[in-house]
Amino acid sequence: MPSKNIFGGQSARALFAHYVYEELRKREFVSLVDVLCIYYKREKSYYDLHTYSSDNAYKQLKKAFPEVIRALEQVNPGCVINNGKTGKGKAFKYIGKDDDPLAAERKAVVQKSVEDYVEFCKASAGIMPASWFSSFFENTQLLLDTERESEDGNGFIRSSLEQNLTNIHLLPLFYKAITDRQVLRFSYQRFGQEPFELTFHPQFLKEYNGRWFVFGEADREPYHAYNVPLDRIVGEVTVVDNVEYIPAEKGYYQDFFNIIIGVTREKGAKVEQVVIRTKTEYQHGLLLTKPLHHSQKETHPFGQYDDGSYGEVTLTIEPNRELRGRILMYGENLEVMQPESLREQIKNTIKQQMEIYSNET
Repeated sequence: MPSKNIFGGQSARALFAHYVYEELRKREFVSLVDVLCIYYKREKSYYDLHTYSSDNAYKQLKKAFPEVIRALEQVNPGCVINNGKTGKGKAFKYIGKDDDPLAAERKAVVQKSVEDYVEFCKASAGIMPASWFSSFFENTQLLLDTERESEDGNGFIRSSLEQNLTNIHLLPLFYKAITDRQVLRFSYQRFGQEPFELTFHPQFLKEYNGRWFVFGEADREPYHAYNVPLDRIVGEVTVVDNVEYIPAEKGYYQDFFNIIIGVTREKGAKVEQVVIRTKTEYQHGLLLTKPLHHSQKETHPFGQYDDGSYGEVTLTIEPNRELRGRILMYGENLEVMQPESLREQIKNTIKQQMEIYSNET
């Protein structure tokens, strides 16, 4: 086998090696033009009017094509023939007996990608909750190596949020229940209330602001997309065998979270255009680099207008307490312009805060 793996790396040259090899495996004549048409998704007639050698990708393809042929020839001499033409019409055909002669090389590239991912997982022990990491890599050399490196102080990646949270060890259990389509039963205790039993069909896990939530079907209102913070579960979690699991509709939770910040869908809330005004150029730039929501768009660049100096962004979102919290976090640097209902909610919260701080202690 060749000493250099022509399929390795993320370069255009390696990508072309994959293209050339796949086309040759079809046991038909393949030219540089054929591969360029695949790469650019063009009709072959395009190069009747254009020079293929002027394409930006041509230089890398010109190097990759002979590399693939040489690799095949090293495995099986004489397995590639050409059509005897020159220039644009020159093409090559694979005639060897083995349908995938470079399978070992391509497998080695995949193996290297897996090894890189494993190394990242090991480094990510500073991000993943310890129980989550330990559960998935239980009894593996990876976990042993990670623990030793942690003890030696050799870690070099960590989250700003400590994941030593109440019931964080339940993450793997709920993940397995979702993948195995298991119904669970446990006691759930809301803050300041008595615990109650819940039969639950877990469907989706989400982390927000350092807290983990599981969503699913429940045997009490609101039934659908019932939200349980893991830290509010008390006692043992058991599997219910005599109840048929209810799965989520395909794409349901992607749509569910697409229109909100965080995890809360408030009763009566609807998607609205939320216009937020920034008061300083720095704050405006910060909001552009760290948007409040994926729908955020800059509607007024920061500048001097007739009614003052400001910038504006618009969000298409369903307002909830998480959005209000994010806005209030920025203090006097942000102002909600619309909708009026959200503006009033922010205003009332600020008034209540003012009353608290105006009271003499």
